Amino acid sequence: MTTVEYFDREVETANRDETAMLQFEKLRVLLRRVYASNLFYKEKFAKHGVDLTDIQSLGDLRKLPFTTKKEFENDQEEHPPFGTNLTESMENYVQYHQTSGTTGKPLKFLDTKESWQWRGKVASYIIKGAGVTRGDRFLFPFNFGPYTAFWIMYEGAYQLGNLIIPTGGWNSLQRLQCILENHPTVIPTTPSYALTLADTANEHRIDIANSSVRILMLSGEPGALVPGIRDKLQRLWNALCFDYIGMTEVGTWGFQCTEEPNGVHFIESEFISEIVDPETGIPVQEGGVGELVLTNLGRSCMPSIRYRTGDLVKVKKGICPCGRTFRVCEGGVLGRKDEMVIIRGVNVFPNVLVSVVENHLQPGDNYQIEAYKEKGIDEIAINLEMKEEGKGEMAQRTIQDEIKRKLNLRVAVKSVPKGTIPKFEHKAKRFVDRRKEGRM
Repeated sequence: MTTVEYFDREVETANRDETAMLQFEKLRVLLRRVYASNLFYKEKFAKHGVDLTDIQSLGDLRKLPFTTKKEFENDQEEHPPFGTNLTESMENYVQYHQTSGTTGKPLKFLDTKESWQWRGKVASYIIKGAGVTRGDRFLFPFNFGPYTAFWIMYEGAYQLGNLIIPTGGWNSLQRLQCILENHPTVIPTTPSYALTLADTANEHRIDIANSSVRILMLSGEPGALVPGIRDKLQRLWNALCFDYIGMTEVGTWGFQCTEEPNGVHFIESEFISEIVDPETGIPVQEGGVGELVLTNLGRSCMPSIRYRTGDLVKVKKGICPCGRTFRVCEGGVLGRKDEMVIIRGVNVFPNVLVSVVENHLQPGDNYQIEAYKEKGIDEIAINLEMKEEGKGEMAQRTIQDEIKRKLNLRVAVKSVPKGTIPKFEHKAKRFVDRRKEGRM
């Protein structure tokens, strides 16, 4: 039987009323600071006729307007370089990060010492959720760059007192040799790079399945919540896989625990989550699918209040077997509302197709899903690049058949020559949306 690790057992197992009280108290502190000196939100709230005195309960949060990514982008464009969403004096900011710019111009985000410590606290919930103990050692296989995902995991491990082994600037073989020599037990990585390391290990006859690594903490792309990817990684590494989910604008808001392989906990002590209809913004009924709206409660220096993430989620009913009362998103993020493709009346999310494709590919195989328009109608094609010649036709057929069974939909699946699909060492781009370009 697994021993459940908690970062703050009292908070993580509190009843719903206690959690709501904690959230509201933190919300009041956040709003007081924001109303005092944050020009972006002061103007935004004034424009919508909202005053601090209007917020007398957690339910009153809905009186505040939503915030969108486009608003942040416009603000930073009009007031470079950092915009007006700043609550502190500039000399108080100590950390710079930015979004990847996948869906637009990168957004810049700053942290104070206080908010950076909060990010580490959030990561501590995630780390403990994966069952990490005091004696575990972390190996970080990246040059971190300006993106937050692995920086905050580093800060969390530091705050918890775990040994940290950085390997930035090294190649995959050097990192594998470091694993053999220094016996790390936890590796935060993207699923793609975990597969790359496994591939490199196989090429050099390194037995990673019998190495010291027992936990892979995955971020940046779908991983531990996709059964095909999870099973492949767990088989190759003989290690447990856990996803953690977040975004630079809001923070890392969700994690998998040791007891629920198909869901993600909201970190409800640090975030307020709302699930709304993507079109109307009206709250959806419990158990319904809707867009995730988040308010972070520990970053008053550059906050995101009622931020529309664009992610679609479904809250699972009941308490998780791990004992946490933090609500669980069934299946994690189901997809992004702007990535949904309507094929002959069927709503299709790339994540669903990724799950199917991964069930039928081996390490070293590559693929990409493309959405495009044909005569004004959405279409999808799945391109396969197989490591072993002659395997493409069988994979095409089995993938097509499974999609037909699951979605009652036939999509184009084809093999492409080696070198056609870009190789991404760290974060793979599995879905390409060409609908604005016309025909592929």
